[in-house]
Amino acid sequence: MLARSRVCLFGAIFSILCLAACDSAQEVSAGASAVRPVKLITVSAAEATALNRFPAVVGANRLSELSLQVGGKLQEFPVKEAQQLERGDLIARLDQRDFESALTSAKAQHQNAEQEYQRAVRLLEEDAIARNVLEQRKAQYDVSKAQLDQAKKALADSSLHAPFKGVVAATLVKKLQTVSPGEAVIKLMAEDVFKATIDLPASFIARIPKEVSPSENRQAFVLLDVAPGQPMKAEFKEATLIADTASQTYAVTFTFLPPANLNVLPGMNATVELSRNSATSITRVAVPLHAVSSDGDSNYVWAVDKNTMTVSKRTVTVETGVGETLVVTKGLAANDMIAGAGAAYLSEGMKIREWK
Repeated sequence: MLARSRVCLFGAIFSILCLAACDSAQEVSAGASAVRPVKLITVSAAEATALNRFPAVVGANRLSELSLQVGGKLQEFPVKEAQQLERGDLIARLDQRDFESALTSAKAQHQNAEQEYQRAVRLLEEDAIARNVLEQRKAQYDVSKAQLDQAKKALADSSLHAPFKGVVAATLVKKLQTVSPGEAVIKLMAEDVFKATIDLPASFIARIPKEVSPSENRQAFVLLDVAPGQPMKAEFKEATLIADTASQTYAVTFTFLPPANLNVLPGMNATVELSRNSATSITRVAVPLHAVSSDGDSNYVWAVDKNTMTVSKRTVTVETGVGETLVVTKGLAANDMIAGAGAAYLSEGMKIREWK
């Protein structure tokens, strides 16, 4: 019985010692965890060029619907779709007979009115007619001259010629068809310049400075989906100032010259690249998105003191943007070290170690 009591006593003492050892191990573990492992990041200078890409649709910069100013039967129509035209080439000509007949009649009436007017001038000098008769003849002469000019213009307008060099995008009538004055007969597209239209969101428009700094070099390029390796320099043409009610975007149009080795047509899909190269002295560094935190009023990162391996909160100014990387313009410099993964669990002055 005594032996059994001693065994129980020794067992109780052993258990107490084990518990004490566990408590000591936990204290050691807790003390070790005070040095928090953190992924360290050395920030680098951001690229000086800010690049944005937007999908675009190619269109004809100059697409005109051409029409005859007078009506009649379409006697000549020598053009077809996709045909190249030089400036002055014949597009359409109406039946000339009625216009030529009207011109001949107008010429005869004008010639007769001119003779009557000249006769009245001579008679007035001889005091053989009253002045009001001369005035009537002069009025008849003026009317006949206006009718002659109108007949000449009608004959000229009965033929349509290309006003500029281009390609026939579409034919809208057929030969021997009777057309009305002002009725479009073809669509003529200039091939020297094309346009690309993009839709810019309101958030992007709002960040564009109203005045361009002399230190900024802004450029635009158009890249066709079928030839992404051939960027074409583009120039700003126009922009709508009223947002689309559905998408809240603004249509912005650029013009560009297509290269000689590409057949560019309206409706092709493209991408417009907008670049801004800043030569200012502002320090711009790139940091991962997850390294930047916010306390509601400002953004901050945890800066690491390389000598003491402690962290301190540092307020930073970041550019508005999207993606996995943010650009810091104030608060950091190139080669500064900050906390990355694990930064959410840090506090001021906390000691850290690098997590590899």
